[in-house]
Amino acid sequence: MQEEVFIIREASPDDAPGIAKVHIDTWRSTYSGIIPDSYLEKLSYEKAEGVWRERITASEAPGLIYVGEGPGGEIVGFVTGGAERTGEYPYEGEIYAIHVFKEFHNRGIGRRLTSVICQQLILEGLHSLLIWVLKENLSRGFYEKLGGRMVAEREIEIGGVLLPEVGYVWEDIRKLSDVTT
Repeated sequence: MQEEVFIIREASPDDAPGIAKVHIDTWRSTYSGIIPDSYLEKLSYEKAEGVWRERITASEAPGLIYVGEGPGGEIVGFVTGGAERTGEYPYEGEIYAIHVFKEFHNRGIGRRLTSVICQQLILEGLHSLLIWVLKENLSRGFYEKLGGRMVAEREIEIGGVLLPEVGYVWEDIRKLSDVTT
């Protein structure tokens, strides 16, 4: 059996459609029953593509963006992050979003995306990390498997509904930057 080859690389403007598809499709599959269906149904690939293209090409880019390419060259996941955005927490870095198509879960893509972004955060002088995830998101066990420790809870409004989020942290991301399998 031939081993699947996945490539993790920095996003380019041409990746905007693929990132938008992963973003919207994973929101719809992961958050169905959590976020109002009316909100999820209104998500637009075209609008999301424009937002992602703008983020990738912005001269003052709001963080790092990496994609995971599947064996056929299609984008199957992405991660974005940078400095912690609120200044309310004592952690230097933050993963803003990480999404991988469900059919590609448990193949190491999420771990590799996390590793690559942590390597870059370390190069930028950021050594601790925070990520927020909806409390009802069943995929949050991924962060626990990577050693994340839940330290905070807050509410976020999405689609007119207040939803609980939990914050996972890593005090030292060097171990995360070594995750390769």
